[in-house]
Amino acid sequence: MPFHYSKSNLENHNNAGKLSSDTKERTLYLIVYKDIMESILSGDKRIEYRECTDYWKKRIVDTPYKELRITNGYGNETRPYVLLEYKGYDIVDYNGTPHYAIPIDKKLWIERREEVGGNVIK
Repeated sequence: MPFHYSKSNLENHNNAGKLSSDTKERTLYLIVYKDIMESILSGDKRIEYRECTDYWKKRIVDTPYKELRITNGYGNETRPYVLLEYKGYDIVDYNGTPHYAIPIDKKLWIERREEVGGNVIK
């Protein structure tokens, strides 16, 4: 199956760990548990999977995201996160079910916060 790409343009990103309203509209938000976030931050996890359901189809397919923000849990702007360039997805068989496979390799990272209340690292 071919890889699906979205446009990427980083000019609307500011340096305070917050996104402008224009960027928010073109950012895909994914929430993960602490153990998954630790695996992402260590570089061990390089692909994030989401099951091909109607819920994720509405959010992922044919949407021109430019950034992806993966956050450890819900909450305020002090939560650990990784903000990265969105390069699209592929559809793969994962545990016998179709999933969207979204690359999250470190070379795509724009910035991150590794701990609650920590500094933003670019």
